[in-house]
Amino acid sequence: MQHLFELQTYEYEATVQPKTEEIIRALRARIPAPILSHYDRLGANGKKGVARLSHQTCSGCHLRVPLSVVLDLKHGDDLRCCDNCGRYLYLEEEPVAVAPAVVAKPVRNRRPKPVAQMA
Repeated sequence: MQHLFELQTYEYEATVQPKTEEIIRALRARIPAPILSHYDRLGANGKKGVARLSHQTCSGCHLRVPLSVVLDLKHGDDLRCCDNCGRYLYLEEEPVAVAPAVVAKPVRNRRPKPVAQMA
């Protein structure tokens, strides 16, 4: 998946340099033919072939994907496509947010409540 994402980055760059064409050829050689053909078909239709997945949302069509797709991508078992737009989904490592330390308020000593006297 990393190769596919790099390929898209180089192919959609604004400036094409001679060295870039060599990198694109090398990346295309590393990607299996069925995956590359699906990627090229999306490109022929004017779509990017890879979309980032962030917060369970496809960056291509901006729709939420099922949690099972996110979990499959986290395990790295298989490539997954968005059910809506057909783009390959690329899951970036998200930084782990650290919760701020919670400081407990000090307990104030209170005077005991007076007990009602019985007459």
